[in-house]
Amino acid sequence: MKYKAHIAAATVVCAGLLSGAAQASVITSPTGTYTAFQLMDGGAGYQGGGPQTVAPGITWTSTNASTNGGAYYGYNQGYDFGSPFGDNGTTYSTVVGLNDSTDIDSATDSMTFTFASPVQAVGAVLNWVPSSTPVTIEALNSTGGVIESLTLSSSLCSAAGYNCVAPGGFYGFEETSADIKSFVLTDGYVAAIGGISSGVPEVSTWVMMLAGFAGLGFVGYRRKNAGQVSLAA
Repeated sequence: MKYKAHIAAATVVCAGLLSGAAQASVITSPTGTYTAFQLMDGGAGYQGGGPQTVAPGITWTSTNASTNGGAYYGYNQGYDFGSPFGDNGTTYSTVVGLNDSTDIDSATDSMTFTFASPVQAVGAVLNWVPSSTPVTIEALNSTGGVIESLTLSSSLCSAAGYNCVAPGGFYGFEETSADIKSFVLTDGYVAAIGGISSGVPEVSTWVMMLAGFAGLGFVGYRRKNAGQVSLAA
């Protein structure tokens, strides 16, 4: 009975730690299923507001239907991330990009990845032009409520070249349950590079941690019993 109690206690502790680690957090590495963006029109890309099907159950749209020709989908002919506030480089990888900004074009737009069935995690490699107006990403639930948000660039980060986080990195969100209905990227020529990761996070690490904590509980039980036997002798 004592052995079972140790295992149960270890399981509770591990479950609590896992819950805390996964709860409402920004993630900086891919998890779930990766879907590469399809190259469109030989790399010249589709321009407009969409919709475009990223994969079965994932749809892309944008509010930028016309500024600078519209948002890009499946473009790889040199997407530039320079602005009056700094230069985050140029990529020739396949991008899905907003293609306008408040600072440069006096247009505040967004692009959205919508999931037919809510997912637990979502993210992509992102870049943007350094902007004074906030460049953000958000995770929304099925009613349109904001679950999570992250500011990529703004005037509040001017000391860091207007970049609030490092450009060209992976950014996204992970929740404790599958409640992310859409992933919204706003302003600053923001672009997702290469593809998007989404779905349910890998659980193998969690299982290993659970087994490890259970093992620690068993070791503690054995040591305690060994001490009791020694005293009895």
